[in-house]
Amino acid sequence: MAEVEELLDGVVVRLPAAEEIRRRGQRRRARRRAGTAALCAAVLMAAGAWVLLPVGTDRKHERGAVATAPDNPFREDGVVRALPAEEVPLYDTWHWKENEGRPVDSDARGDLLNWAGLSTFCPVTPQAGAVGRVGYSQEYRGTRDAVARQCLVEYDDVATAREQLRTVHTGLEADGLRRTPGSAPDDVRGDRGATAAWAGTVPGGHTLRVFTRRWESWVSVVEILDGTDTS
Repeated sequence: MAEVEELLDGVVVRLPAAEEIRRRGQRRRARRRAGTAALCAAVLMAAGAWVLLPVGTDRKHERGAVATAPDNPFREDGVVRALPAEEVPLYDTWHWKENEGRPVDSDARGDLLNWAGLSTFCPVTPQAGAVGRVGYSQEYRGTRDAVARQCLVEYDDVATAREQLRTVHTGLEADGLRRTPGSAPDDVRGDRGATAAWAGTVPGGHTLRVFTRRWESWVSVVEILDGTDTS
């Protein structure tokens, strides 16, 4: 202490007042608290941003599921959807138009649409109220007297639809039509456009083509009778 006293000898030491010391201490503590709060806020913000970010795998899977989830191709917004003419098979060949005149079954060529055992499944007029099914049909006319019809049937359940589709295929085969290469198996659901195609010759030498498709409890059968050969 003697050395300290010697060093301080002759030096005027002015200490701040007690009140000023308290104010300085309060300011230092306030700065420390502010710094700590800012740091915590930054950490929480970073943590919060990470929590709110979508989990890549799960969210991607969810978006993919929504994008690829199939809708009923035969009913849209509660309304039965028959094929637009341009979506009927062989449109590029026969240039279909929805038939607005007499039913195609009113002439000899139209009668051939039901030749291959399809008269029960695909009636001339729409059916409603039949046991276990509701049916709809749309007819088309093409160039060179080509005719076509789509029949849609909604069954009470999926099992019945599967069974009826197999019955249709059995009938086609029994009447001489043959499944074309690349056709889908009987039990494939048609949400991705999977169809079974059949072709054969009917009376008069005309070619009858049949395209079948199932979606859940719905079955679609499209019959096409080729047009006359002008060559």
